[in-house]
Amino acid sequence: MINGVSTIRMTWIFRFVFCSFTLLIGMGAAQAQSVVVLVNDEPITSFDVAQRQRFLALTSGFGDRMRERLKSSDTQEKFKAFMQQERPTTKEEAQALQKKFVDKLQQDVMNSASGSMRKQALDQLIDEKLMVQAAKAEKIVVTDAEVNDMMTKMAEGGAKKLSLNEFLAQFSSQGINPATLRERLRAQTAWRQVIRRIYGSRIQSSVSTVEAVSKDDPDAYSVDVRVVSLSMPAKADQQVVAKRLIEAEQIRKRFSSCDKLDEIVKGVEGVSIKPVKSAKLADFRGDVKAALQKASAGQMTPPVISGAVIESHALCAKKQSVVAGKSTEKKTETAADKTQEEFQLYAKRHLKDLKDRARLDYRNNG
Repeated sequence: MINGVSTIRMTWIFRFVFCSFTLLIGMGAAQAQSVVVLVNDEPITSFDVAQRQRFLALTSGFGDRMRERLKSSDTQEKFKAFMQQERPTTKEEAQALQKKFVDKLQQDVMNSASGSMRKQALDQLIDEKLMVQAAKAEKIVVTDAEVNDMMTKMAEGGAKKLSLNEFLAQFSSQGINPATLRERLRAQTAWRQVIRRIYGSRIQSSVSTVEAVSKDDPDAYSVDVRVVSLSMPAKADQQVVAKRLIEAEQIRKRFSSCDKLDEIVKGVEGVSIKPVKSAKLADFRGDVKAALQKASAGQMTPPVISGAVIESHALCAKKQSVVAGKSTEKKTETAADKTQEEFQLYAKRHLKDLKDRARLDYRNNG
């Protein structure tokens, strides 16, 4: 028997979490499809819902729930008791038993969240179906080429660049059909165009104030940012990269203020934060500069791969230098915030109107 079984560190468990979770989320892919709900006579199937559930499990808190369970004293005591009962005699046997323990724990966590996660997945799919239908009514088309271009830009970054196929393969390895990502991105992009087309004139004045500076004189801005870096092994495989990208996206999704950033990244392994104050946009490389140019204070840029790290830039403050003697920092930030608030307000209101008028035919299995 291995000496000190009762003191085996829980960090061994973390090494198996995503490996075994890949097997877990891959289950059920071959199940027969059935219609869950018709949205204005267009179907959402059980396969669509299952795919979105897997996507949400990886990007909307599964890691946090697992981390919380793994760190709990109750779980650690159960793990010690389990290992003492099984009495492994080699390191390989101990690792196999650790994986078995984690598999069971993951299944319990997934089962406990399955109800709410399924509802969230279905709600998202209904909303996106309505978004695409609204775009069709406005004769707005987001082509496959446009979607591929957006995803290619997401895949690229720094010295180490991924092709689109390599980027999508990372999600396929986690049991997520690339079509899930494509159609979500297509719906969100089309929806932004719908809102701009219908309500653009109502927010045009504030939009033009902000965009005139950002497009015509982007270097008029200086920013305070915190660079969030997630380290990776020197020769990380695609599964490792995908996992780190998901962790970076989770941090980005939860971010709302630099004051809370340390709390948000607490517990994430291999993360570092570097403050950069009063830097000009011209000091950043092209993709980061473009993202910061569009972002408002309290937002974080999409994660990009830069060498052996994944980086995002948390925008703490955005200041506009005096241009032609009349631009001020306060005016710019107020206009940008107002523009974003108005856009979100119109988008939320319009989607609610569409949903109120929609024909939603739920089937027995929905």
